Amino acid sequence: MQGGQRLLWGLTGAIVVMVGGLYVAAQMDARGVAYPDGGRAGEEAAATTASSTRPTIKCAVIGGMFFTGFWQALSARYETETGVHVEMVAAGPKDDIRRVFLDGGVDVITMHASDTMVNLVADGYAIDPQPWLRNDLIIVGPADDPAGIRGMSDAAAAMKKIALAKSPFVVHSSLGAQEVLLNILEPNNIQLDAAGTTILFDDQQRDVLVIAAGKHAYTLVGRIPFRIGRLPNAGMEMMVQGDPRLRRPYLVAVANPQRMGTVHVGMARRFADYLRLARTQEWISTWGIGQIDNLPVFYPVTLPG
Repeated sequence: MQGGQRLLWGLTGAIVVMVGGLYVAAQMDARGVAYPDGGRAGEEAAATTASSTRPTIKCAVIGGMFFTGFWQALSARYETETGVHVEMVAAGPKDDIRRVFLDGGVDVITMHASDTMVNLVADGYAIDPQPWLRNDLIIVGPADDPAGIRGMSDAAAAMKKIALAKSPFVVHSSLGAQEVLLNILEPNNIQLDAAGTTILFDDQQRDVLVIAAGKHAYTLVGRIPFRIGRLPNAGMEMMVQGDPRLRRPYLVAVANPQRMGTVHVGMARRFADYLRLARTQEWISTWGIGQIDNLPVFYPVTLPG
């Protein structure tokens, strides 16, 4: 291993290393850059790896899908059904997988619906963004639960109790978390105590629990990283989960061949279509129940028609 790299694990047999907080396939170079296949004729021929005759598409994936094993299970399912190998070339925070995607050699990228993803499309690097999956946030708070919301499943009712108790609240600067919060507060005419509300402008989700604990405050964080221990909880405990209003969508997008060079756009589009099939969505709706709690790890989206 070169300096700054740490061997992690690979549930599908591929070696994965951590480079500066980003998990990348070991065959990538020390900078975490994925390179194109070299332009061999024919899309499926170009997608064939040196060690296999299988056609392959390469993906950059938001970290939560990898850490839960969801992406590995989905990839194995797709390969069994189609014979196409899904190679994860990077997994990590959205800004990091964006950088790998822009370096080239990646066919598909998936992350939360966000300015980061929209700008990839607006700047011409990615095409065909589609929602295909949701995860959710939870409300966490101090162990003594001063607002008395522990065990509630109605996020609006819980936020109303927090407001009435004038309990401190920390808002993470992630636009997704802020939007989820506003979509609960505004329709229900809930106003948090201004003096006790802190907005964090440094987009570091790992810090939000430590800051909230220091203020004896409640906050919103992702259920997955909290449940699997990816966030230091600083003594904070889960209070409210399971409200559909706490869910956030993920998008999948395909690399634009006009900007990104040798990519396998046809195969990538077929894979993106597969993610939105009714049978895939049904599988998503039950995958991982009992793994981190009694809920699915992710949630399906509502398909048209």
